Amino acid sequence: EDQDRFSTAAVSIKEQAIYNLTKVYCLTKNYEQIVGLLTGDVCHAFFSNVTKAKCARVIRQVLDLICDLIPEEYSTQETICRQIISWCTEQKRSFLRQRVEAKLATVLYARKEYSESLSLIDELLIQLKKLDDKQLLVEIHLIESKVHFALRGLQKAKAALTASRTAAGAIYVAPSMQASIDSMSGILHCEERDYDTAHSYFLEAFEQLDQLDDRERALPCLKYMMLCRILDSLGKALKLSAVGGVGSKTTKRDVDLSNIITPKQSLKYGGEDIDAMNAIAAAASSRSLKDFEATTKKYTKQLQTDLLIKHHLEILNEQLLESNLIRIIEPYSCVEITHVASLIEMPLHVVEKKLSQMILDSKFKGILDQGKGQLIVYEEGDGDMAMEKGLEVIANMDNVVTSLFARSQILRSL
Repeated sequence: EDQDRFSTAAVSIKEQAIYNLTKVYCLTKNYEQIVGLLTGDVCHAFFSNVTKAKCARVIRQVLDLICDLIPEEYSTQETICRQIISWCTEQKRSFLRQRVEAKLATVLYARKEYSESLSLIDELLIQLKKLDDKQLLVEIHLIESKVHFALRGLQKAKAALTASRTAAGAIYVAPSMQASIDSMSGILHCEERDYDTAHSYFLEAFEQLDQLDDRERALPCLKYMMLCRILDSLGKALKLSAVGGVGSKTTKRDVDLSNIITPKQSLKYGGEDIDAMNAIAAAASSRSLKDFEATTKKYTKQLQTDLLIKHHLEILNEQLLESNLIRIIEPYSCVEITHVASLIEMPLHVVEKKLSQMILDSKFKGILDQGKGQLIVYEEGDGDMAMEKGLEVIANMDNVVTSLFARSQILRSL
């Protein structure tokens, strides 16, 4: 009967039917039907006869379902979001529209349309600051931080993340959202080479996601934790020689990566991803550049698809290369570059370029004699104090003469 069509029981059944229809359309890849499901005639009567809060909850739940079931179909997600935004504008439902626009900004970020995502975020922030909607501000500032980080604007990314943390401090934040904030903090600290702090943030994020049993998001955090441990341990070991001899006096004991993760974590999250990071740790511990390159080729999918891991493995590769080169040339005062290249098993032009870069960076003192194809290494000596003091005296005299000249010009003008 008409009076029972939108009773409490009927509304519950219809709501479940909408969710089930969404699942069916997603599984059968009938994306056109999904687009018209919420804004077409199918749900028009239902949305007209339920409260605005119920309507908003159903639409947000359907959007979450779509994003979970077809995570790679960003074009479909964008179309659905834009149609819902148009419908919300017509119905004057600004609260729901802002939440769908936040979802659209996330989709645009995933599609790497960063400029469009940023312009949408800027408009949203102006509206949200007037309303003082802390919950949505946390989400929007976090997305903004991710977009700026993708554009390599680290300072703006840090500012946006600080704004997100400030908003989160005033309200209760769900563990899943807090884990996202901690993970982003870890990523930014990792970019600043502060691996110890980054590890602590990744650990916080991992523990929260592990409790939620969210394996898909917890596994990257565990990989980032392992990466930070590797880079931090190796970085400390390579700085033991303070006068530019990077890695020349370190031993295998200096990088202890045997207990990089706990047995419980290894058992629960074990797989190719963890095996890849363990292989990288073994290569870093033994200072083997050959093992490192073999591991990156073997586990290309696990190591090269993640931008953060890919970027920092390039840094690790540079550190290992410098460490091995200095270890090879340490006993010599003059050595042929071809001999160095044969020992390190790398092309001659790569080794020559790297040695010249290290000389310019003052990693060691020497020159490249390209006519003879030799590297001449100078011993590290103490600075000439007499020369340094002499240069200081000359600089001071220059300041005095300049000052006297300026005064004489004033006197002449009088």
